[in-house]
Amino acid sequence: MTASSTRTRPQIQRTRGGLKVVSGLVVALLAAWVLFASINIVSPSQGASQTRSDAVVSLAPQAHRLPLAEQLVAEDVADTLVISYFRDDVSGGGSGAAADPVPVSDYCASGGREGIKCFTSEETTTIGEAYSVREMVSAESWDSLTVVIDQYHAFRTRFIFEQCLGDEVDVNVVFSDRDLNVAQWGYHLVYENAAFVKAALQTAVRC
Repeated sequence: MTASSTRTRPQIQRTRGGLKVVSGLVVALLAAWVLFASINIVSPSQGASQTRSDAVVSLAPQAHRLPLAEQLVAEDVADTLVISYFRDDVSGGGSGAAADPVPVSDYCASGGREGIKCFTSEETTTIGEAYSVREMVSAESWDSLTVVIDQYHAFRTRFIFEQCLGDEVDVNVVFSDRDLNVAQWGYHLVYENAAFVKAALQTAVRC
């Protein structure tokens, strides 16, 4: 064995040791993030349901969201109801689950209803909806919104809207109560964790 080989082996061992430390730190950080995100997905902070806003915005799909949005407008939280509309979407038609579905097109037909504004974003994504709402906010000179969403989607929605609408608009995110089983929560935990990473990258570049 040459002297050069003798000197190289400790260097390799130190490098491997350093890589193990870095890998351990990365794994620990990822685990901490997943834990933090999962807690906020399962138990997000509920917005103030009686705070006065310029508009109540109900994001798609509407089955479990639009009934709450309508309730908030009826309780004078806002004078304007904004509906994110996609073809064939339905509302629950009242409080609770969608037992009596009502086509959202009934709200958004030509001429619409008084106090209701509908939009269909170019992208069928939350960030696409945020862009469309941002344009409406600018056109209407609004400075406060109450956004209605599902519980598992509240954490990511709040992040996207705050990033894309900026500090000039107060975004109050509220969510409807739903009974989900373990399998459904498991799906949403996996999906929302992955989707939040995508949202972080998208908003960093596009908002």
